[in-house]
Amino acid sequence: MSELGYDAATIGNHDFDGGMDGLDKQLQFANFPLLITNYDFGNTVLNNKTKPYKIFSKAGLKIGVFGLGIELKGLVPDKLYKETIYSDPIVAAEKWGATLKQDEKCDFVICLSHLGYKYSENKVSDIDLAKNTSYIDLIIGGHTHTFMKEAERYTNMAGKPVLINQVGWAGIQLGRLDVYFEKNKKGTCITCKNLLVGSIS
Repeated sequence: MSELGYDAATIGNHDFDGGMDGLDKQLQFANFPLLITNYDFGNTVLNNKTKPYKIFSKAGLKIGVFGLGIELKGLVPDKLYKETIYSDPIVAAEKWGATLKQDEKCDFVICLSHLGYKYSENKVSDIDLAKNTSYIDLIIGGHTHTFMKEAERYTNMAGKPVLINQVGWAGIQLGRLDVYFEKNKKGTCITCKNLLVGSIS
């Protein structure tokens, strides 16, 4: 991922396959930040080794990026994630989305999500996240390994569009989203085709 030039990543359940110590040892190979807002690593070896968000400056624009992880209980053995504390991703998204949009004055907010695209059972998905938050412009998802031909558009609680995209897993398919900005206007995604830039989950 470092050699591919990743700007940032979030944390998924398989990052715990080698336990907390295993994940900690892998961090030395990442020249990009791990972003996560709803895992509290305060009592683990990962304390202070992740960030809630990062802001990128691109052509005079401020692009805010934050991360969300799936609930680990019942998905990952307790001994592998130890004292990691999980919190509600929708609550976390509202808090950090507001920080990026209102406090940091970001022009565009991206959520790196490992929640999963959608479920038949009662689990928080990317679709739930899009519909029940107010500040996210784009959700780049993982976990369910969903191959999407193009991004899908939903309406958030503020009545504004949110795009969701996911490109499968393991770099089998890569995605590209072209976002166009105009002066005095917020970003609008004009072209959403899965071509070049995506995620590995």
